[in-house]
Order: sequence, then C-alpha cells, then structure tokens
Amino acid sequence: MSDAPIRKPSTGHPAHPGRSLIASAMIGLIAGIDNLGNGLAIAALLFTGPLAAGLGAGVGVVLLSAAILALLVALRSTQPNSVALVQETGVAILASTVATMAAGLEGAPEGVRIATAFAILGGSTLVTGLLFWTVGRLRLGRLVRFFPYPVVAGFLAGSGWLLVEGALAMVSGRHGLGAGLAGLAAPMVAVTAAAAVGLAGLLVLAMRRSDSPFTMPLVLLATALAFHAGLPLLGVTAEEARGWGWLPGMAGGGGFSLPVPTEVLALADWGRVAAALPAMVSVAVLGMLGLLLNVSGIELAQGRDIDADAELRGTGAANLLAGALGGPSGYVGLGMTLLAGRMGASGRGAGLATAAVILGGLFVAGWLVSVTPVFLTAGLILFLGVELLQEWLIDARRRLPRTEWLIVLAVVLAIAGIGFMEGLALGLAVSLAMFVYSYSRLPVIRGRHSGAELRSRVDRSPAASLHLTGAGAAIEAMQLQGYLFFGTAEQIVGPVRDRLERAGGDVGAQTGDRPLRFLIIDFRHIKGMDSAAAGVFRRIRNLIEAAGATLVLSALPDAVEDAFRNCGLDPDRDPVLRRAPDLDHALESCEEALLVQSGAGLAAGADAPLLRHLEAMTGPHPRLADAVAALDTLHLEPDEVLIRAGEAASDVFIVGRGRVKVQIALPDGRSLRLRTMTAGAVVGEIALLLGQTRGADVVVETPATIHRLTAATLARLEREDPELALVLHRILATTLAQKVTLANRLIEQAAV
Repeated sequence: MSDAPIRKPSTGHPAHPGRSLIASAMIGLIAGIDNLGNGLAIAALLFTGPLAAGLGAGVGVVLLSAAILALLVALRSTQPNSVALVQETGVAILASTVATMAAGLEGAPEGVRIATAFAILGGSTLVTGLLFWTVGRLRLGRLVRFFPYPVVAGFLAGSGWLLVEGALAMVSGRHGLGAGLAGLAAPMVAVTAAAAVGLAGLLVLAMRRSDSPFTMPLVLLATALAFHAGLPLLGVTAEEARGWGWLPGMAGGGGFSLPVPTEVLALADWGRVAAALPAMVSVAVLGMLGLLLNVSGIELAQGRDIDADAELRGTGAANLLAGALGGPSGYVGLGMTLLAGRMGASGRGAGLATAAVILGGLFVAGWLVSVTPVFLTAGLILFLGVELLQEWLIDARRRLPRTEWLIVLAVVLAIAGIGFMEGLALGLAVSLAMFVYSYSRLPVIRGRHSGAELRSRVDRSPAASLHLTGAGAAIEAMQLQGYLFFGTAEQIVGPVRDRLERAGGDVGAQTGDRPLRFLIIDFRHIKGMDSAAAGVFRRIRNLIEAAGATLVLSALPDAVEDAFRNCGLDPDRDPVLRRAPDLDHALESCEEALLVQSGAGLAAGADAPLLRHLEAMTGPHPRLADAVAALDTLHLEPDEVLIRAGEAASDVFIVGRGRVKVQIALPDGRSLRLRTMTAGAVVGEIALLLGQTRGADVVVETPATIHRLTAATLARLEREDPELALVLHRILATTLAQKVTLANRLIEQAAV
C-alpha cells in the first residue's frame, strides 16, 4: 500500500482516553480513505483488458479483504494500535500472472477467465496465510530475516517495475511492455497515458514536500473533481468519456458485488491456477519478509519488543479468511501504525475505525468505480511503482556496496525482461554465488607457526630446548578456522606445497628451512566440512607421503573424521596420518620424536646427570657440583602429588628424571593440564621466591627422580656460603627468565 513514512516515532506516553478515541477515528478516516483509493487502483490493475468485466466484483473483494485484515489484525495484534493494509507489492506479481493466464485462455468464455483470476488471487492469499501461520506456529519468524537483503530489494524494485507495466496495461488495455507501448499510438490512449504520468509526477512532488497523511487523498480527490468539472467545459459527456476510455466501461451502481465462491469453484481453470503456484509462493515469501521488516521498524521506532511469531500467526489467520473470499493478502502497515502512535491512538480503535470506514465505502463502491477516471487509478499505480523503484533500486545504490547493488539490478532486469520467477531464481543464484565467493576469500588458516617458534607446554632441559630451537623447524603447525568446503579448503594446499618446496634443494639451503618432518593441522576452530574439502585433504596427505613426512590431525571433530573416512582417509590405520587430542599434545609428540632421533639422550625418558642439566642451563661453574650436593633427592611413583594447590611454598624442585605435570581442578571435577615438566625443569620457584601459596597441583606422570631445595637450606647457605647460595639463585633466575621468554612468545603468537 501507499504507506507514507512517518519520521517522528511515538513518544510512548499514555494518551488521554478522549484524545485516543479522537485519534483512532482520525486514523480510521485516513487509512480508510487510503484503502478505498488503493483498492480501486489494485482492482483496476488486476481486472483490466479481457478481465475488465470482473472489475466491480474485484473492487468489492479487495475492499472486503482490506476490512477483514484491518479488523482481525487490530483485534489479535500484540501491538494494539496496528493498522493492517492490503499490500500492493504482492498484487503486482499476481497482476502479471493473471495477465499471462488471461492470454492463455483467450478463447475461453469470459466467466472462466474471471473465475480463474479470482481463484489465483484467493489462492495466493490462502498460501500466504498458511505460510504466515505455520512459520509463526513453529516460531521461526527470526530465521526469515536471514533472507539475502539484495534479493529482497530486487524483488521490491521488480514489483515496482511490474506496477509500472500494470499502469501501462490499465491505460492501453494490453498486457506486455511492447504491446502496451504500441497501444499508445491511439490518440485517446495517449491522452490517458499522459494524464496518468502527470498525476504520478504530481504525487511524487506532493509526497516529497509534505509528510501529511492527508496529502495523497486530497490530491486524488482534487484530481477527480477537476476531471469531472472539466468535462462540461470541454463539451464532453460522461458517456463519451466512457467510450473514449477515460472512464471505466461500466455503469454506476450504488452497492457492491462479490464473486460467488461456488461459481469460482465451478468455472475456474484449475490447471492454470496450479501453474500459478510458484508465483503464489513468491507472493507469500515476499509478504512474510515485508511483514517482518515492518514489525522491526515498529519495534525500533516505538522502543518496545514485538512478538514477531505472534504477529505472523494473527496475520496468517486474517489472510486465510480473506483468501477464502477470493481477496488479496496484506499485513500491518508501518507508516499508518507509526502515525497512530504519533497521534495518540493507544488502543485497538485505530484498526477498528479503519475497518469501519472501509466497510462503509463498500456500499458506494460501484458508484466510485464508475466515476473514477482511468488515468487516476493508472497514475496512482504508476506512482506506487516509481516509488518502489526509487527506494529499492535508485536510492539503494547509495546504501549498498556495488556488488550487492548489481544483484538488485540483475533481479530487476530479469523480472522486466524474462519474468518474475526467473528474476527470483536469478537473484537467489547470484546471491548464493556471491556468498560462496565472499566466504571463500575469508582466511581459513588461523595461524601458521614453525615448531621452532611454537612449542608445547612441556618444560624440558636446556639442552633439549636448545636442540628444538633449530630442529623444531622440521615441524609446521597450521591452525584452521571456519567451515571447510570446496571454496576454502584450497587455501590450505598452496601453503603446504610451498613449505615442501622451500625445504628442498638450493631453496632450502638459502632460506635455512629444514625438510618437513611433521605437518600438524589443528581443527579446533573448524565448524564442519563437506566432501569436496575432504578430497583436498587427501591430496595434502599424498604430498606429505611423497615428502616422507607425517600428517598429524589435531582436535579432529567427529563430523570432519566422518568426512575423512567417507573419502578413504583413516586416521587410525593410515601410516602417514596420526591423531592428537589437541595442538599441545600434537606438538609434544612431534618434539619428542625429534629429540629421540637426535641420538643425544635429550628425550623426556632419557637419563642424564643433574649436573649436566645445570651446566646446560647456567654454563660451567666450579660450585655446580656443590649445588647438586645441597639438594635432597626424592624417588616418586606415578600419580603421587609433588605440590598441592593452596599449600605454603617452602621448597623448590628440579626434575632429574621422569615427568611431572602441572594441573588445576575445574569446577566440574575434571583436571586441566597446564604444563608438563621433564628432566632439567625447575618447579615451584615462583611461589617460593614471592612467598605465595601454591597455585596449582604438580603430579608425577612417570617414575621420577626429583631434587629438592628447601627454603631453610637456601637461607642457611645465604648465611654460611654466599657464593653457593648465589649459584642456586642464578639457577632460579635463569629458569624464570626462560619462562618469561616463553610466555612472551605465546602472547605474541596469540595476538597474530
């Protein structure tokens, strides 16, 4: 409908009962007159040319539907002052469909064509009502808002084009752009067309200059009065004007007529009605989007939440009743509802008054049809079409990025040149292609790190850490993100191939890259994967096998694992593949393999004297042997607790052999591993030096030999042997510096 935008939202203050009653009456008068005028135009748009004999019944059913919608929505809406209107965007689609039907039934009796037109119109409204009610019943109203915005804009702009074509058909009596333009060769048709264009231009100018809801009704009323006043001045009688096509070709009557349901059921060509089902569904979907957009606008303007699903159910029921009578669909109007709030209509009186005015107009509908100039209804339809094109095609160029606006333009051109359903299909296809293209450009690789930079949470001996600083470059860790499909998975192949090529021949010698031994792919942030992406990983697996390396799959989700197995990749049996529960464990296993292969006894389970670990940590010193002698030695078994969270810190430990893990207890009772300590690692020094309680548990993982320095021993040495105490402090300071360096590196990697 012509629903003028209201710029000032409701203040939200309760209105005085008397003022609210007056405001409701005013809104009813404004909206009722607006519906009467637009009802005439919509009926004339549908029932023109070979269907002109159904115009009287068309006006009656359109106005009756408008009254039903206004009444039921007013009674059932969660927004009390809602004003529902018959919406012209859906009618524009149906007008094209009905015209195609009429052309296909050119040789059929007139009654069959008209009955089929009413069956298509009512069937469309029934489909709309059923869709509204079902979506509201399933509480899926919010999901509909994910419909691509450029496609919605294209549909609305395309509806504007269909209205422009409809206005031309109303003037010329011929459907189709070419036939309509050819009809303008007749002088009287050209005069009517010129008058319609002039009225549309006048409406555009008037609506641009005034926000008053009275503007359009006054312009239309003044135009009609001027026309009838001008006929005698020109010496033209009403009968002559009717013969020239300036007035509808029907005699005036005082009442109104409605299609007889039994006649529609008996005479309609139901094959043609079934063929129009895709257009009916399009009208329903477009109506649902329009309803939800209007509800969102009312929420924003009035600052209160509205139950969109309840609105869908209530409006769906109203449309089901209107459709049963053969009328068009509709829903709450944004401009009229906001105007009701602005004027202080706080109850349901606005919608009820609107229904009353429309019902009153039904009794003079026949007379209104006979005296309303053709150029007036055609000009109004032309104005509505131009407004839709202006807002959703021309103005959208400033609101939308160029690529999205081109989708809007493509939909409009397809609707204008091929048909509405073709435009719908094109818009959805292009939007899908643009989505795939845009999503495929999003980085799927969250981060890439060499094993020399990214380490596991395992504190190793200085010698092992030094070895991994160089040898760790043989590990490549790749963290992925998002959803993997054929468009994004290809981003992974290039970096893998590049890493393998950089490590070979002269390139590897120049860049210092070691041959790749382990490729870790972390799936922790992956949401899912399709079969095409699984095929990409099969290619990556083959590249890794050819390089003699191992592919480690970290944090593999069940859905991704299923996709792997479906394409022939078995993480448990394939010798090239290895799985790990998370990235940390994957790094740990790869590091351990490199340390074992070094043959220098650096692996976590290798035995090495404590003195060698201390020399690697601080460098040679003549008192290191005395430092070792100052320590107590403990032999512990797996699961024994070395440090318990919350205890006072009275000693520090150095792992001589075996492994211990640092962990915290989670609220659900599970334990979370923070770090693992191997031979040469220092544990518990921070709490001791700061005088704090222990912050985590330290539990033995494998049979271990632990060396303990007590706070009492350190204090005694500070008094009796300051040089030896300084050596021990240097050991503690060195391990602290290493941990700070590691923490800084982790922070830098997390920030990338």
